[in-house]
Order: sequence, then C-alpha cells, then structure tokens
Amino acid sequence: MGDETVAGGPRVPKYVVLSDQIVAEIEAGNLQPSEQLPGEAEMAAVLPASLGTIQKALSRLVDQGMVVRRHGTGTFVSDGRRRLIDLWHFRFLADDDQTLLPVFATVQNISLSSADGPWRGFIDAGGDCVCIERKINVNGEFDCFARFFVSADKFPGLERTSPHRLDNISFRAFLKDSYGVATVRVAEQVAAETMPSDICEVMGQTAETTGLVYHLRGFGYRDEPVSYQLVYIPPNSRRLEFGPQRQ
Repeated sequence: MGDETVAGGPRVPKYVVLSDQIVAEIEAGNLQPSEQLPGEAEMAAVLPASLGTIQKALSRLVDQGMVVRRHGTGTFVSDGRRRLIDLWHFRFLADDDQTLLPVFATVQNISLSSADGPWRGFIDAGGDCVCIERKINVNGEFDCFARFFVSADKFPGLERTSPHRLDNISFRAFLKDSYGVATVRVAEQVAAETMPSDICEVMGQTAETTGLVYHLRGFGYRDEPVSYQLVYIPPNSRRLEFGPQRQ
C-alpha cells in the first residue's frame, strides 16, 4: 500500500484521513484553541505516516482555517475566528511561495466621520461618511489595518451595525445584500507611505513607520463611486501576491 492511500472502501489519501483525525480531536476538545501542535518531525516519529503526508495534512488544515502556522514558532489550533477568504489584496505567500497564508479580520469600530481625505470627494459625501475600521491579522504573525469609507446619505443606518456582524466578511457583498448597491470593479493604487501615528500604534509599529498603503476605489454600475478604502500594511518579510484572484 502506498503512502497516499488507505485500504478498504474508496481510496482516500492518507493526508486527508490524518487531517480529518486532527479535526476530530479539535471538535472533541482534546486540542484547544491556540494550543500548539507537535512539530512535524515529532509527529512523524510517532504516527504511521511519512513527513510528506503530515505536511500535506497540515496544509489542508491551514486551508480550512482549522490551524494557523506562525513563522519560526510552529502550528497552532485556530482560536475560532472564521477565516477571511475573499480579501484578495492580502494574499501573502507562505514559505513554499505557493500557499496563501490565512487572514482573519475583526471590525474595531463603525462611526460617522466628518474628516477630510481623498475619500470624501470620490464618494461625493457632502455630509458625514461612514467609516468602518478593521484589523487584519495575517497568520498570527502581524497585523494590518484598514479604513473603509462610504457616504452616510447613500447607506443610512450603516453606522448602527454591530461591528461583530461584519467580522470576516466582504464589505462589498454586505452592501449589495443589505442596500442593493453592487461594486462591479475596484481601482487600486499602492505606494510606500509614512503611516499615520494612530495607525502605527494600533499595529504595534513605531511612529512614522513607512509601510505599504493601498488606496482602493470601488465603483458600481455606470462607474458610480461606491466606496473608498485605505489599507495599511506594515513592514514584514512575507511576499504579497499580485495578479488575478485565485479561485
């Protein structure tokens, strides 16, 4: 019998069987959220599976959001936050330069804002804007931060939405489902910029840190402006993948 299949019934890859067994241990409470798993070599020494099978099983669990890999530290059971899978401008690559690292987003605040900025003229907000702030954690390694602006007049009541309701979801999908406003394309601009001091503080960076800053303009039908988003990415060692979104 090869290392990739098991006998009896349909031929199931061994790494699938192993990953399902780990999931069962998590669901049974034998592995707790944030608990570190044994190292790959340690698992290979005690399990009837090759190192390659164990690595494939762990990669499958990462893709499912069940575990997270922390560079230089190890593999940990996810703390229960749902994985954000459609935030395509956070496609950080793992060490194999192919796997995308898991990304988790939590909304910190939703408020009305009268602040001036490039978003105000774009979304044609004569009055207040609604500003949604969220922290984006990349694989437990570092935090990014984003501010998402829309017109308060065009999206009445949005500022009263519970922040927890918007954790790990696509804002574009939420606006379409809740307000019937679709975003059909997004124009991106990116530059290395000195990040605002309050953003640096939230991300645990020193003041006046230079980071990667995305300016994302969302357009609806007939190119009607819908949203303006600023995404702040601190210095890090991970490669960011550009190009068409993966399916």
